[in-house]
Amino acid sequence: MSERVFFYCDESGAKGYADQQEAFPGETGVFAGILVPEQLHADLSEKFDAIALQFKPAQGKLHIADLPQEQKGALRQALFDEIKAEGLPCFWYAIHVAGLNDYYTQQNELLRNSRAAVEARRTSPARVKTGSVREEPPSMHVQLFAGLYAHIVAFLLERGLSNVDLEIRTDQVDSPLAKQFEEVAAELLETDPQVTKTTGYDTLAKKVVHGQMTISVQYPAEMEIPPVIRSLSIKTIDDSDGLVLAADVLANSLNYHFKSRTGNELYSPLNEPEAVSRHPLFEYLDAFNNWGAGDIIGDRLYRHPKAPALD
Repeated sequence: MSERVFFYCDESGAKGYADQQEAFPGETGVFAGILVPEQLHADLSEKFDAIALQFKPAQGKLHIADLPQEQKGALRQALFDEIKAEGLPCFWYAIHVAGLNDYYTQQNELLRNSRAAVEARRTSPARVKTGSVREEPPSMHVQLFAGLYAHIVAFLLERGLSNVDLEIRTDQVDSPLAKQFEEVAAELLETDPQVTKTTGYDTLAKKVVHGQMTISVQYPAEMEIPPVIRSLSIKTIDDSDGLVLAADVLANSLNYHFKSRTGNELYSPLNEPEAVSRHPLFEYLDAFNNWGAGDIIGDRLYRHPKAPALD
């Protein structure tokens, strides 16, 4: 039997690509959201919409940044109180700008050195000429979504759910970005062989040639992931929606939380319970029964260059 689940999410903080440097020490990008089961969805939509309506200005759209300071706090409190009252699981994923940039820079250097070493060993020009590899820096937004989506899948798996119809709802996202979100979501659970195709020019035969490389991985039975997501849809929703507003406020509060860290904590891991222990929604952000050994992507591959040494 399948189950339908809604996930309302939004991002805050750093945007852009991996070739960018941090604008201030410890700058992060954050993607966060709230998971809502279908059986609660209609009722909760009404409740959160009612909260949004209370704070909506007479003219224009509701933006928490435009509200007076006391109203900002009141809106945040009202939304967080409703999340607590309903016991809604909340999720986040964060990445240090400097960490993503450092990893991207190191990988590019390794690739350039590898190509140079191959060329240095040649005793004659290569018969097949290929074009230069396009180095497109990863998008912070996409990397954040990939991490957040992985957490959602892990949460569903931990609770023994399968064949879930997952509908992700977020503030306005353009079509190319939504397509990238769908691609990284599919890659997470993909077990089919991955085929990489390339094209070159055979200088001897004077013709275009094609090649391909196939990579396949076989997991032992105990590591196979059951069919947890049956279908995934990503819908852009107007920011007047109360649940979208709640996700926006959650993401902004987490970004502020991370910006407020000081000392060695400023560069420490972002995707573990300790990182949000002082957040007012900590109990609901601490959504997993078992957090395992920690996040190996955002907090290890993309760790801040000034982060404390790993154990």
